[in-house]
Formats: sequence, structure tokens, C-alpha cells
Amino acid sequence: MFEHLLPAAQLFFTFQNLFVVAAGLFIGITIGAIPGLNVPMTVALLLPITFYMSPVAGISLLLGVYKGGTYGGSISAILINTPGAPAAAATCLEGYPMAKQGKAGKALRAAIYGSVIGEFISDVVLISIAAQIAMVALKFGPTEKFSLVVFALCTIGVVSSEHKLKGITAALFGIFFRTIGSDPISGSSRFTLGIFDLIGGIPFLPHLIGLFAVSEFFVQIEKKISAGKQDVIAPVSKNPEDNRVTWKEFKANIVTIIRSTLIGIGVGALPGSGSAISAFVSYGAAKNTSKNPEEYGKGSLEGVFAAETGNNAVTGGALIPLLTLGIPGDAITAIMLGVFLVHGLIPGPDLFVKSGDIIYAVFIGLIVANILHFFIASLGLRLFIKLLSVSRAVLFPIVIIICVAGSYTVNSNIFDVYVMIFFGVLGYIMKKFNFPVAPLMMGYILGGLLETSLIQTLILSDGSVLPVFTRPISLVFVVLTVFFILWSLFIQKKALARRRRREEQRRRNLPS
Repeated sequence: MFEHLLPAAQLFFTFQNLFVVAAGLFIGITIGAIPGLNVPMTVALLLPITFYMSPVAGISLLLGVYKGGTYGGSISAILINTPGAPAAAATCLEGYPMAKQGKAGKALRAAIYGSVIGEFISDVVLISIAAQIAMVALKFGPTEKFSLVVFALCTIGVVSSEHKLKGITAALFGIFFRTIGSDPISGSSRFTLGIFDLIGGIPFLPHLIGLFAVSEFFVQIEKKISAGKQDVIAPVSKNPEDNRVTWKEFKANIVTIIRSTLIGIGVGALPGSGSAISAFVSYGAAKNTSKNPEEYGKGSLEGVFAAETGNNAVTGGALIPLLTLGIPGDAITAIMLGVFLVHGLIPGPDLFVKSGDIIYAVFIGLIVANILHFFIASLGLRLFIKLLSVSRAVLFPIVIIICVAGSYTVNSNIFDVYVMIFFGVLGYIMKKFNFPVAPLMMGYILGGLLETSLIQTLILSDGSVLPVFTRPISLVFVVLTVFFILWSLFIQKKALARRRRREEQRRRNLPS
């Protein structure tokens, strides 16, 4: 390792490499913050350009987009309750309530700190013990993935706040929506109602945009916004404390940041998992261990730290199986595999021996990208907050135009716009009746992996579910799931007891 550091540093520290990392971060943050655009699409579009660059520059550009895009989704999630990326759906739960309280600056800074720290630690782990973690990840078969998804789904009760039953119902609908389309085994059509465009399933981006952005647009229409009324989307507090994260607040969240980082690294190292799972699991774990669980759903800074650290820590974790085993950790690293192959870099154990100087130059680029990420995101912070001073009558029509364009341009299909409108109406109705929309999205995201891993498990075990309880790693997740549910019920019982005591105290203090 150390013999590669000096030549790697000489290889990386050029103006071109520094520039492409900064450019990649800027592009990623911008794309991630715009609902309808997504990082995998951006990486795919930039892929041909990297073929004409040096290996270090090309890989560094895409890694910058990857890191910036994963963070960028939190900007729109916090400011307008519309996640720019699926992983930011968990950030909406606490970030947007904070923005409505005038604390958008605090939430955005927490997102920056959590993202950068999560990325930095995951990159250090990648550089240090990538091969060892990859060997553990290899032991995750369909049974282990099924148990992991069940564990992730059990956090739905947590993210649903006071409406746990409604949250579980929404998640089941999300799983159902994921079953629409072709059967993963037989290829036969299911629940398509004879609509040809649904054979490939419900398109993901229109679903995401409609559920969060369009539904919020309908909510704003209901508030009778007029063009002449300067009704801003959220207030901006003039108190400096509301626009920054104090050292005391940061120290109080260090344990949450470390725990969410470890979750992100672990989930990222599992091929096919993704940052959305990590974000929700991190958020659920934070709430279950929080000293103030009653703050969740109302604007918890701890919740923002957990979600953003968890989803950004995946970026380093997802590179572990790619570099050590040649197995992409998610959709973005699958696209990035093409850059390695074009430049003659074959991912696997021999990669570190045959091309050690290039790989360690990329590792240096990862660390530099974290530093640049902090400064670029911090510089854009004031501009992001200024968006809140724009009248809703101006901002939301612009957002809805971007959403329509984003839904249409992915597949150039007007049917995707209809899907967006359908889920926009559905999301609006859910909000009217206090059904949380995040569990529906989580059920949809995890539904495919849940079904596929369950079917594969049943095929391998001749229809038996016993391997779920007998395989060691799977059993660990089963035990964690049971513990998570029992702990959640215990925390809920304690919260109800505290609420009753406060009500009794208030009654005693009332004059007779």
C-alpha cells in the first residue's frame, strides 16, 4: 500500500484531475437537487466523455458526480419536501418540518456535515479493509438479502411516527405497486389492466416525482395561493442559531453519525441494495435509540444527520465489491464499471497489484473530493436558503414544469407524465387523510428485491422458508428485526407514559 502512495499522489495532483473532481461534484449536486433528474442517468451520459480522459481523471469525474448527486437530493427534500433522489426520501421526514420552522439553514448544514463525514469514513474503510468486507458481502445470498429487506421494512413503523398502522398500509400498497408489470421468473404480465406501457412496471422517477413533488403542489393550491401574495414557501429565521449547527448539537449527534456511517458501509457493500435502504435503516435506528423520540416527525436534527450520513456512506461501501470482486454495488457503480474496462482495468483482487498506482490515485481523489464537497456545498448554502424567500406562486409552477419535463424526458413517453399525475393525486389524498407517503415509496423501492430474493430462496430450498431461520447471517437479521420491533414498542410505551404524566401535571396546575 505505502509503496504506491508517492507515485499515486504524483499521478493525481494535476490541474485536470482537481478540476474534473470539482466539476463532477458541482454537476452532481445540481442534478441531485432537481426533481426528475437522476445521478445514474447523468453518469451514463458522461460515460463516453471519460473514454477520452486518463483513467484517474475519468473515474474521478464520475465519483464526483456520484458523491455530489447523493447529497444534492437533500436540498430539494429539505426546502420543498421533494427528494431529488430516492435516498433523500428519509431526509424529507425531518428536513422539511425544520424548514417550515425557519431552520432550513440548520437542516442543510446538518446534511452537509453528515454527508461529508459519512463519505470520508466510508472512503477510509474502503482504502483500509475493502478486501475483508468484500469477502463477508460475498456470503450474502438470496436468503440473507431477504432477511435484510424484511429488517429494512420493519423500520416503516418507525418512520410512520404516530400513524404506524397507516404507515404499514402505505408500505403494503408500495409493495403491490412494485408487483405491477412482468413476473421476474416467468415473465408473464401482472396487474397491467391491458396497458402496454405497464409491462415493464411502473416507471420509478414519475412515481417518485408524483408522490412527493406533485402532491405538495396540490397541497399548495389548496392553500389558495395568489400570484400577488408574497406567501413564501417557508420562513427564514433571523436567529443565527437557527441557521447553523452548534458544536453542542454536533457533539450530541456524533454517535448517530458513526452508527449511520457503519450502516451505510455495510449496506453499500451488498450488491443490489442501495442508499435508500441505508437511509431508512439509519433513520429508524436513530429514532429507536434517541433520547427524544417525540421530536421525530416534527423536525429532528438527529433524524437529518442519520438519514444523510446513512445514504452518503453508501458511496464508499458500494465501491468495495466493485474494486475487489468486480461486482457493482449499485446502478451507478455498474455504469462506472465500463470506465475501468475501457481503460484496461479489470476489477478484482489483482487490480491492486497490477494497477496499484492508478487505484491509489483514485483513492486520493476520493479524499480530495470530500474536502471539495464540503466547500462547494457550503458556498451554495446561502443561495439554497434564498429559494425560501421566493413566493410559492412563483416557485411551485417552476417546480411543476421541471417535474413534467423530468418525467417525460427519461423515456420520452407521455405515459410517464400520466403516472406522475396519478401518484401526485394519490399522494395528495394520502396527506389529506394522514397517511405518510414515505413508507409507500420505501415499499416500492424494496418490493422488487423482497420478491426476487424470496423466490430465489424458495427455489433453492425446495419451497421451504427454514433457511431464513437456520442460516447464520439471515438469523442475525431475523433477531435484529424482532429486537427492533420490541424496542420500538417499548419506546412508544415510554413516550405515551411521559405524555400522560405531562397531562396529569397540567391538570393539577390548572386553577380549580
